[in-house]
Amino acid sequence: MKLARPRHLAGVLAALLACSMPTPSFAKDMCAPGEATDPQPLHINGAKPYVYKTVGNTELRLHVFASAGRDPAVKSPAVVFFYGGGFIFGDIRRFQTQATHLALRGLVTVLVDYRVKCREPGSTIGEEVGDAKSAMRWVRGHAEELNIDPARIAAVGSSAGAFLVAAAALVPGFDDPADDRRIDPKPNALVLYNPGLDSGSPEAVARIAANQGKTDAEQGPAMSPLHHLDRNLPPTIIFQGKNDIPAILDPTIEFCDRARALEAQCELVLYGGAPHGFTEIWIALDEPSLGLNTERWAEDTSRRTDGFLQGLGWLEPDPVEPLDVSVR
Repeated sequence: MKLARPRHLAGVLAALLACSMPTPSFAKDMCAPGEATDPQPLHINGAKPYVYKTVGNTELRLHVFASAGRDPAVKSPAVVFFYGGGFIFGDIRRFQTQATHLALRGLVTVLVDYRVKCREPGSTIGEEVGDAKSAMRWVRGHAEELNIDPARIAAVGSSAGAFLVAAAALVPGFDDPADDRRIDPKPNALVLYNPGLDSGSPEAVARIAANQGKTDAEQGPAMSPLHHLDRNLPPTIIFQGKNDIPAILDPTIEFCDRARALEAQCELVLYGGAPHGFTEIWIALDEPSLGLNTERWAEDTSRRTDGFLQGLGWLEPDPVEPLDVSVR
């Protein structure tokens, strides 16, 4: 994946805003040859690929990382990753570093592909929610084969991917008719990076209608994680930049505040000066003039994810001093 140069920063930021819902003309510009339209890889180093779903002529794959040093007598927790890209594009390898890290610590990790508009122009956000549920069902349904504990499957998502993760956990419906409905797609824990969580408020619906089209707008309230939040939210940690746009930042704060009021576990970690997509290494690391700490933010969120999973009893402790940031 090419690293963004400073003169392209505004465009990259805009493309990554899951709930800013780019206009059709903007989306078309974002579908220029490159990451947006390149086929997803059939193989990723260190992982075994599987086709979890076929839609028409499109095979949707997931890639499973599992350390050879795992004890075969112990069923491991699993962590399933969904990349971001505003529902328009995205590269399945964006979470490869985190997936490899956790696999080397003894978990089974999974990178998931799903339909996005640049590669599947006729797809809807609701169908992408269906893809996320299909992937979660596939992982849980293959728990015996993968030697994982079906009751300890976390889902991780960034931006649009975080919307899909939260929807899989909270939103009823949007199931693929071919899915085995006996298998629960709900993750047992959530790790959300700068999530889009509101597609149901009047403002969000109007934005979707203007920019994504009538079908997505009509489905907005029915698939909005914020509007389906209840006390059954799985344990959740959210990493959020304070310099994100209000359409992302404000619903994220509201979501975690409401979750805690319902006595659900929700920790919100706020990073000062961090924009949308701040944990992804799409900003060139050799551009200190940008005033960003992308590398440190990515490292800190990785460490805090470890701590979150340790708190659940899924990882052995590995104490490291975190950054001094705001925690709500």
